Amino acid sequence: MKKKLILLSLFICPFLCGCTSIQDTSLPDIIAQGTEKKVSVYNTYRQGYKYNLPKGITSIDTTEYNEVLNSKDYTYYLYIDAVSYYNKVIETYKENQQAYYSKPISYEDKYGYIEINELKNGKYFIEIMYNYAKIEVIVKEKDIKATVANSLSILTSVDFNTNVLKTLLDEEESQFKELNFNIFDTNSADNSEFLQTIDDYIYQDEDEIHDTDLIN
Repeated sequence: MKKKLILLSLFICPFLCGCTSIQDTSLPDIIAQGTEKKVSVYNTYRQGYKYNLPKGITSIDTTEYNEVLNSKDYTYYLYIDAVSYYNKVIETYKENQQAYYSKPISYEDKYGYIEINELKNGKYFIEIMYNYAKIEVIVKEKDIKATVANSLSILTSVDFNTNVLKTLLDEEESQFKELNFNIFDTNSADNSEFLQTIDDYIYQDEDEIHDTDLIN
């Protein structure tokens, strides 16, 4: 009987230990776990790249290498920098001492940064650049950790097809020049060139009402 109880305890323990709330996990640990994750399953395919969307997040619009993703509460703006990836551009990130949170990110051959700034309305503007892709999103403080985890899950999963990108870049050089952003630069929610361009390209001729979470 004792042996059976011991075996049962060993079986149950990993599941109990794995149920730690994300709110009880520090941002550095969330970042480390997110970047170390190995992705083998993909559910979103585009020209020249693919990635995996976590459960509860869907792509609601895409324009070339811009994506608008939607969760229950927030809208994520994703930009894939195929040009920088293809040219293997590498730049350094300088931590912002005035930010709510600011750190470079690196794991194996992938790198980037995370910067979070508090807005005047009490919400937080999150920028995460990693693996030649960038996500910008505005959230409430209580949702920062979950949003960072979701964002890194997406960015880490981005997988480029170099051969396809070479063909696309050769054919659409002028278009890429127009849409190419410097994802290595941080922004504010008010002057984000990426957010403004997303609005121009996707909502230019629409009367769609924007997510109130994105209005300062």
